[in-house]
Amino acid sequence: MPRPSVILIVFLVCFRFVTPSSTDDTLEALPTTAETVKRKYNNYKKPESKPKPSWSHKDPDAWPVKYPTCGGKQQSPINIHSNSTVRTTYPNFKFHNYGYIDRMALINNGHSAAYNLPAYYPKKKTPHITGGGMDGIYQFAQIHLHWGSDSTKGSEHLVNSKSYPVELHLVHWNVKYGSFAEASKYSYDGLAVLTVFAKVVPEDNKYFHPLVEQLGEIVNNGDETIVKKPISLYDLLPRRISSFYRYFGSVTTPACQELVIWTIFDNPIEISEKQASRVNKFRSLKDEVGDRMVNNFRPPQPVNDRTIFYRSFSVPDIPLSHPPSVNSYSPFSEAYKWSKATFKNYATRFLGIFDHPYPHRYNSCRSRPC
Repeated sequence: MPRPSVILIVFLVCFRFVTPSSTDDTLEALPTTAETVKRKYNNYKKPESKPKPSWSHKDPDAWPVKYPTCGGKQQSPINIHSNSTVRTTYPNFKFHNYGYIDRMALINNGHSAAYNLPAYYPKKKTPHITGGGMDGIYQFAQIHLHWGSDSTKGSEHLVNSKSYPVELHLVHWNVKYGSFAEASKYSYDGLAVLTVFAKVVPEDNKYFHPLVEQLGEIVNNGDETIVKKPISLYDLLPRRISSFYRYFGSVTTPACQELVIWTIFDNPIEISEKQASRVNKFRSLKDEVGDRMVNNFRPPQPVNDRTIFYRSFSVPDIPLSHPPSVNSYSPFSEAYKWSKATFKNYATRFLGIFDHPYPHRYNSCRSRPC
């Protein structure tokens, strides 16, 4: 039987190897609770909570709660029923400096892709429109687009309940108010928006390319870049700009101010199937909360008691601002103007069959600024 002293020696030797040799060893072997948590969650990142947007296209019915004007009686967009419109005569639109614009600012604003006129753009070259039944001068401010999750929908306005894959808005403001911000405060004539639909055809539309080529640079909300290729505003308009719908409505996003003169061209522009697939670049953009930016259109709003006018390309352009003033009105004078305008209209259309269908537009506007 081993002696007690031998057993004690063996025990002490074994104990020395299984225990730390110092206080420092003890601290390393038994880390503190704080150190344990730190090591365990060293790679842990607290998930970022998505910011709550002030409004979203996902729930347009909730807009009037925070923005009462969105529940007004003259809201946009609308579903236009052509058989319920009133035919009228407006002077032709006149497009000034509506050619190529260099270095437009492309911005993801969380709700759309916006192409803004460059800051400090030369005043003499600033695009603007006159005529078309509107009083005054309306200066171009931006283009933005609306699209759906697929090509069966996307446009905000409907014509006879028909939707288009894309709707372009060319936004203008009345220069008599001095700035876009001031014009946005005035009812009835503050803003004027030209609405253009896009449909799919076999051929490419090369003038649509600059709108999609750099979308990869503005994927996230707040991203912005400069468009490298010039954008021709006139070539984003349909070939036939003499027929359109006209009504008074609102901005289609909150705060839904009712101050927009809407012009909806009934003849869409054309983009190819390939270009339509590029619309997926729009669908890859992110909105304010980081979700895919799709279906960024507001549903049609009630027309209520508003009159929707239709200006047909087959109706002569009568050089008269309607309604006529009481002092200057003369039935004989108006009959003469009607006859003169009618003769001029049909003579021009007859002589035009011998020319290129759009000589002035395609020879001048596409080669140099209008």
